[in-house]
Amino acid sequence: MHIHRSSIHIRTSPVKLENHYRVADLRNIHSSNIMASIFSIGVPKVNTTGRLIRLCKVPKNHNVAQVAFMKRLVNQEPRKKPPPFPYWKKSYNMFYQLMDPMTYRFDDNSKLIVVDGLPAVGKTKLCEQLAKEFGLLYMPAPIHEEIYINQYKEDLRKLDPQLPFLCQSFDLKRFCENPNDKRAAFFQLSYFLMRFEQYTHALLHLLSTGQGVILDRCVYSDIVFATAMCNVGYIRNEVLKVIKHVRKIGLQYILRPHVIIYLDVPVETVKDKIKQRGISYEVNSKVFTTQYLSDLEKQYKEQYLKVLSNHSHLLIYDWSKGVNYMDLCDNIESLDLNSTDEKLTDWIFESTSELTELRYLYDNNIYSIYCHMYRRVEDVDWPRELYWTPDEAGTREELYEQVPGEIYDYGYNTFFKDKVFWKIPDRTFQTIRRSPRDFINRTF
Repeated sequence: MHIHRSSIHIRTSPVKLENHYRVADLRNIHSSNIMASIFSIGVPKVNTTGRLIRLCKVPKNHNVAQVAFMKRLVNQEPRKKPPPFPYWKKSYNMFYQLMDPMTYRFDDNSKLIVVDGLPAVGKTKLCEQLAKEFGLLYMPAPIHEEIYINQYKEDLRKLDPQLPFLCQSFDLKRFCENPNDKRAAFFQLSYFLMRFEQYTHALLHLLSTGQGVILDRCVYSDIVFATAMCNVGYIRNEVLKVIKHVRKIGLQYILRPHVIIYLDVPVETVKDKIKQRGISYEVNSKVFTTQYLSDLEKQYKEQYLKVLSNHSHLLIYDWSKGVNYMDLCDNIESLDLNSTDEKLTDWIFESTSELTELRYLYDNNIYSIYCHMYRRVEDVDWPRELYWTPDEAGTREELYEQVPGEIYDYGYNTFFKDKVFWKIPDRTFQTIRRSPRDFINRTF
């Protein structure tokens, strides 16, 4: 009998996850979780044996170590499994928590992979190639345009002349042109929030469909940029302190990646690649100095790779001379992604109810996590550049309400001749960004 393998593993013995909340603690962040938790407690009793078999490889004698290797699509054996759960149309409610065959969808490639490295080294192209090779969903790196341009293509940056200074938009172009602007603080905090939002989308997609996800950078490496910005004086230490505090709270609700691929390129080569990319505001920017890029490289290796190496599998390549792409794929396939060893402990669950509650959290209660992050920083003094006064926020709200596409939810706006009746629009999962591109590559 073929027993399916996955890096997501459930076992009955207690597991200590340092620096991470167990799922039972997550119920406290929102009262609506309580009833869902009661319902999901019964899930393991419904079909425990079948779920466990498909969640991990469990030999009959229980003496053989579990293995879980990713496979390129050309090397995979066909297997029937339930169709992906359409989270973009249906909410993961209490009924589906009880009845949806979630774990039957998982396969060898139900993994979360991150490609990381300094700017302009070729992360995007590699993500696209690996997504195609292994059948993963590629989520493009979030950009600030997704915050300011809504789904009706209205650009809210046109309101800047009427807004108070700190409420005005500040994107990558403006940062490259003037990195010492006070708005650079909120610019960097926004990056963390966007990446956090995208990361929860990645986890939701994986848990709902069984399809693995690959990301161009992720929320864990965002601290590298914040620290480097502080070191060169673009943001104050008080700003970095708040970002670290918010980050510490937020990261306790997510699962660290299975694999991190780091593209290592010397700083001088990175500067040449930025010129070759030819984006004028990057080429002429005061930001990408040798000092800043060198500090970025240092922070990457000390604050990110060193820390995540205790959990995730690292593949580090000298990308300056190029790497044989097929060799890289072979390296990925050779990784023993066994979630029962000292690595990948985030992906070990005491019961299927923990797994279903996490999925419920990412599907329904992400906003509650944001509220929790901000409530937990009351003991930290927020510097002026990170908040708006009531008058500033009120002015901003009044102006935004005059924009036709901001009046109603997307799909319900009669100004744009949306057909409101007899229509159920796709769910957008908007929390930070108005037009996230996380699911544009979804094929089902």
